[in-house]
Amino acid sequence: MKERAWILLSRVLEAILFIMGIWSIWKGDWLWVFACFFGFFLSISPVILKRNLKFSVHWLIELLLVFAISLHVWGGVLHLYSLPFYDKIAHFLASAIVAFFALIAVYILDVFSPRIHMDLVMIGFFIAIFTIAMGGMWEIAEFISDQIFSGGKPVAQVSLNNTMLDLIADAAAGILMGIVGTIGIRRGEFKDILLQFGGEAKKLNTRFLNARNRAIESLRKAIMEGKVDAKAIPIVKKINSISDYFTTSSCSGRIAVMEMPSFGRKRKAKFLGKWHGKVSVNEVKKALEKRGNGEIWFLVQSPIFHVASISMENAKKLLNIANQSGFKYSTIKSINGKIMVEILGTERIDAPLGVNGRIYGGEEYVEVLVEIANKMMERMERNMKRLEKNLEMLRMSA
Repeated sequence: MKERAWILLSRVLEAILFIMGIWSIWKGDWLWVFACFFGFFLSISPVILKRNLKFSVHWLIELLLVFAISLHVWGGVLHLYSLPFYDKIAHFLASAIVAFFALIAVYILDVFSPRIHMDLVMIGFFIAIFTIAMGGMWEIAEFISDQIFSGGKPVAQVSLNNTMLDLIADAAAGILMGIVGTIGIRRGEFKDILLQFGGEAKKLNTRFLNARNRAIESLRKAIMEGKVDAKAIPIVKKINSISDYFTTSSCSGRIAVMEMPSFGRKRKAKFLGKWHGKVSVNEVKKALEKRGNGEIWFLVQSPIFHVASISMENAKKLLNIANQSGFKYSTIKSINGKIMVEILGTERIDAPLGVNGRIYGGEEYVEVLVEIANKMMERMERNMKRLEKNLEMLRMSA
């Protein structure tokens, strides 16, 4: 009910702008005819967005927008600028509202764009500078309006003193909102607005949604054809059950014996044996019987999952979950404009076993490697279970 009252107030203010525009036509005051109708169409832009793009703007944004426009229109049409300090109060309030809009916009971009990242201090600094710049643009607009509508007479810009005091009011509002706004974000004061804009931004992010649908369909076919690592499937399904993510590749970790012509030439390498669980010394020996010419390597590779995230904020949440689950080498990457989380553990062995058919260190060396690898595999499995549990908690909180 309270929200409806504020929305109704916004509509009343918009109607007053329209009526003032009609009144200005009757008076022949063409500067304020333009200002009234431009302000009116700008104030109803949230309604147009909702109707045409299905993008809902928070009611507070609508109210502040029409209020900021109304302050200046009332000042001109009703001659309120002649009142002491009205001009400076209007500049301060309107600039504070502009700064608040910029604060919300920059924070949303920081959350959802992989190319933009600013901490709260930088956001506050940007808001202050942006508001000062917008104040300068406003003064330029007043100068141009005097040249066009008043024949060069100083009507909007009365004097240099007036212009400088306006700019000081704009700067004070920007600095104050930069400080108060960033503190408010840290305390979660604007949570409702940010959550609504976050939800609407997800709706518009069709590229992510389309890519997600394609990836999940491709995964479904791969699972049916037995091409997906069975141990990785529970993790993959948990991640894909959260609408803000989808997996692009996965492996539950493995032990392998590989032969290659020389170190680094993996294109011509071949597996002599690979296992997604613990292995015995005899299994490794049997794999080594297939050796030919080239270098032989004993490998342990940690579980790895590549996950696309809809926003940087969601990526940070998943990264935190991965780290808590023991995947300490996990990172966030930006690939072709996509935000990717690489979930990766610390378990890894790249040990030379032999060359050209000869095995280094004999059977004892193989036994040592197998023992260490199996201990690593046990830890991998514990971390996978922990990750699955933590992902379920993330899914429940999403």
